[in-house]
Amino acid sequence: MINEDEQPRHEMVLEKTFETGAEEWHCPTCGRRFIMNWPPNYKRNILEPGNESAVHIGGKGGVSMNSPEASRGDNSESLNAILSDELYLSPWIKWMDEVKFDNLWDRDI
Repeated sequence: MINEDEQPRHEMVLEKTFETGAEEWHCPTCGRRFIMNWPPNYKRNILEPGNESAVHIGGKGGVSMNSPEASRGDNSESLNAILSDELYLSPWIKWMDEVKFDNLWDRDI
């Protein structure tokens, strides 16, 4: 096992924050990408592993992360599977409720 002091250090960059609060992080050095959901629903899904032997660090707002160990997510998971369908569907569901979509077919034109 490689000593942490001997491992390359890569800095992660926050690419995007989704409406759900989930964040997409990217390593410009090796291409590592993951989606981070913070507590209370903590979950990290690795989209691209990049250099798994590197120590990936990063932070925002005075908080930093340093996580040398990583778990690789199921390769069949896509970004859409990671993020809830609710993120994409909630505006449409709200609209359908507001216009009483289920009753539209009962109206006489």
